[in-house]
Parts: sequence; C-alpha cells; structure tokens
Amino acid sequence: MRKPALCLAVILACFCAAAPRADAQRRIVPRLPAVAESHYPADPDTLLKTLRSFYDAADAPEVTSFLAACIASPAPYGLAGKVSAHAFKSLKPGQYERVIILTSAHTADIEGCSLPEVDAFLTPLGPVALDQEAVRRLVFSPLFSVQALNYSEKGSKRGRVHEWEHGIETLLPYLQERLLEFKLVPVVIGSLTTPSGKFNPAAADSVAKTIRPLLDDRTLLVVSSSFTHFGNDFSNRPFNENIQKNIERLDRQAFECLLSLDAAAFQRYMEDTENVIDGENCIHVLLRLLPPGTQARILAYEVSCALTGDMNRSVSFSAFTFHDPARPAAAPQPDKVRPLPMPGIPAGTPPAPPTPEAAPGEKAKTAKQPKKETP
Repeated sequence: MRKPALCLAVILACFCAAAPRADAQRRIVPRLPAVAESHYPADPDTLLKTLRSFYDAADAPEVTSFLAACIASPAPYGLAGKVSAHAFKSLKPGQYERVIILTSAHTADIEGCSLPEVDAFLTPLGPVALDQEAVRRLVFSPLFSVQALNYSEKGSKRGRVHEWEHGIETLLPYLQERLLEFKLVPVVIGSLTTPSGKFNPAAADSVAKTIRPLLDDRTLLVVSSSFTHFGNDFSNRPFNENIQKNIERLDRQAFECLLSLDAAAFQRYMEDTENVIDGENCIHVLLRLLPPGTQARILAYEVSCALTGDMNRSVSFSAFTFHDPARPAAAPQPDKVRPLPMPGIPAGTPPAPPTPEAAPGEKAKTAKQPKKETP
C-alpha cells in the first residue's frame, strides 16, 4: 500500500498547488478515497490497466445522438466492472464538461439530498474538482444541503454521509479514463418519503426540478445503482427455489419500466414487489429528468450469484444508456482537457479475478435492510 499512498499524496499536493483560491488562507479540502483496494485497485497503473481491459472487452454501439444519462453499478470491479464499463465506453476526452452523479445513501439515514463540502474527490487517477457554482445552485432548494466531512472522530463509519460512501467514488475512475477531465456534482439521495413512510412522488418531482436546469449539452447525468439485492443480508428473500431464475425475473420487470421510461410503472413495481434496489430513489429522479422520446438501451447484465455460486446472497449489475435523438452527440474536445497525472500504459492487461474480499460489495441502504457495517 505504500506506493498507492505515495501516489495519492503527490497528486493531492499538485492539486492543492494548482487550484485557484479566492482566499489564500483557505485550505483545499479533498474527499479522500474510501474504498480503494476493496472496490478497485489503489495502484494507478493497475487501475488503468484494469479499466482499459474492461473497455476493450465491452461491446457498446456507437450512437450519433446525445447521451443524456446512464446507469452503472458501483459494486467492486472484480464483480461488476465488466458490466459497468459498457455504460461509459462511448465517452471521449472532453466530451462532457460536467458530470452529475446520483447515488443512494449507503452509510447513513438522511432526508432529501446531500452534497459534500469539499473542493475535489481524490482517486488514484487524480483529483476531480467539484462544480462549486452548480452546488450553490442546488442548495438553494430546501431538499438539498451541504455537509462538511469529518475524518477525525473515531468509531463506526455508519452515520457519516460522505466520508465512506462508495456510490460516487467507485464510478469516478471509469469516467476519468474516458473523459480525462470534468467537473463533478456529487449528489447523495436519501429518503424521499411521506410522513407515513411511503415513497413521495412530489419529493422526487422537486429534486428533478432542481437538477434539471444543470442538464445542458455538456452535462452527463450518471445514476449509481445496482438492481436486485437478494438474501438475508438485505432483508430480501422472497423465494427459496430457482434463485437465479427468479432474480432475473425481478430484474426484467424493473428493466421494462426503465426501457419504457415509465416513472409510474417503476413506482408500482417497487410497491408491489418490495424489491431492494439500492438506487431506487435515484432512478425515480432519473425517470423524471429524461426528455420525451429518449431512447433507453440496456447494454450488459449480470447477477453475482452466477459469478460466485452463492445462492444465499446476490446483487444484480446492469449498464443502461439513455440517448436523446433530438440532439446530436456532444463533440469531443481533447485539446481542452489535461491528461491524467500519470503516464499512459498499454491497454489489454486483464484484471485480477474476483476474490473473497471482493464479494458483492454494496449493502443496499433501504428501510428493509438492517443497519450493518459495509465491509
């Protein structure tokens, strides 16, 4: 771990030196990597090799219309990486100047939406600066708040919204390898419920209305979500036979709602099945943000029980893209972005196979799930 730690320290020092400061006395505040090694390689060279092997293997069609949004899983790369890479393969350097990532709150119970009070997210591939103007615009809404990070207190990681949240961090290296440079709007979405605990469509409408003005022709919306979380760990075991077949059936029903862009149908599906999908509220918001006529595609799909053989615990991974046929694809701008802060390496080196440490990584944070520490 010494080499990855040294690389992160050097990258952070360079970012702090280069970042403009309106107040020379103000310290640059980074959000530090929380799941390097457990979810993805902490060594920059190994991480790049892994990502490029995923992209080499991914089969994503070239589409000439505008990529408005995508869905990818934030699960460990050893399990979900080959699937998630499909969502981002078509991206090119400088194609998007801003990326908004929506993730559920995996480590804390919160109401509404929260953004971290930081200057940048740090990954082994370098810093990703926040779009501070976009953050300020969002927090005008009472549904959005900014929260400072606190790494000094000891004790459980649970209850801290941003310090240990993997939903945004895990997807950043995919985006960095493709786009090279962009500004980030990291949104953690918590409960969107009525006082009785039921899903509140009006709250999802309000969140979508607040985000919508940011969705210009140089902004990509990314939803961080896996799909069916099956097993006692997730308080979700609706069947005990034909496990994989029944999980796939549940997933197909959810996918039909997304492919038809039907927000009401997705709400009915969640109410009828009581399935556990960690990014449920993010998907509710996404379906309200997509323009009419959007073309939804599912590019890849896998269930972890098929990879691990464990029929007592499974998480489903998929990659979706959403294209707006009324707009042309955003043009790449390679001359306007800086290269990653480490030298490039040849593509094609295969990633390490799944290990016991990279078991289905995320524990969905929903009302159905008991409060357990995420490994």
